[in-house]
Amino acid sequence: MTQPTRRQFLITCAAGISVAPALWAQTSIPKFTFATISDCHLDDAASAAILEKTVRCINEDERISFAVILGDVATAAETEELELAKKALDQFTKAWYIVPGNHDVRPKGDDPIGSYGTIYGAPRWVHAYQGWALIGFNSCDGSKSDVTVGTEELDWLRKQAAALQPDQPVALFCHHPLNPHSARYRIENADEIINIFEGHTLRIAAAGHWHGNQVETQGDILFTTTACCSTTRNNFDNTAAKGYRLFHINGDKVDTEFVEVPVDDKESES
Repeated sequence: MTQPTRRQFLITCAAGISVAPALWAQTSIPKFTFATISDCHLDDAASAAILEKTVRCINEDERISFAVILGDVATAAETEELELAKKALDQFTKAWYIVPGNHDVRPKGDDPIGSYGTIYGAPRWVHAYQGWALIGFNSCDGSKSDVTVGTEELDWLRKQAAALQPDQPVALFCHHPLNPHSARYRIENADEIINIFEGHTLRIAAAGHWHGNQVETQGDILFTTTACCSTTRNNFDNTAAKGYRLFHINGDKVDTEFVEVPVDDKESES
C-alpha cells in the first residue's frame, strides 16, 4: 500500500475549500463530482418546488455522478411529506442516496424510523464509487435536535471501518453535524465517530441540520454543513441563499462549493 507522504491544505475562497490528502494505491486516478442536499422541510406540494428545481439542476450538470440527501426532507415525519419528497427525488436521472433527519423520524419509541423506512429503506448504507467508500449512517435519536449517536450505530460503523483498506478514501454522511467548530448541534460523541476511522483515509464528513454553509478541515478531513434547500425554513446564519453543495474529487484533491438555487417570490411564499 502507498503510505501518506504529505499533507497539504489550500483555502481557495470564502465559498470553498480544497483538501489535498495523501495518495492511495489504485489503478486509476479518480475524478468525479457529487452533490449533497439537506433540510428541504417539505410540508405541501408548493414547498416541493425548490427540491424539484434542485433535482433538475443536478440532472443537467453532466459533471455530477450522484447525489446524497442529508436528511430533513419532511417537516413533521408525516407519510404524505415523505412521499412528496420521494416523488421529487425520483425525478433524478442519476443515482441518489439518503440518510434520515430528525424531522423525518418519530420521537424515540418502538419504531422511530416508521414511514421513513417504508418509503426510503434502510437508514444506513455503504456504496463504492471509483475506489471511494461512501458510508451513510443514522445520526438521529428520535426527533431530537441535540444527539448522541447510540451503541448500535457505533458498532455498525466499526464494522464498516474494519472492512476498509487503510488507504481507501472514505466519505461519511449523516444528518447532524460532525464539524469540530459547528455553530450548534454538533453530535455529542462526534469525536468518537471520527476516531472509528483512525488509521483509515476519512476525507469527507458531510452533514446537514444546521442551516448554513460551514466548511472546515481537521487533519485530512473536510467537514461541511450547507444552507437549507427549503422555502419553509430560513438559514440559521441569516443568509438568504438556498441551494446545494458540490464535492469535486480530482486525484488527491477534494474541492467543495455551494450552488445557489434561485427562488422566486411565489416559491418563497409556499
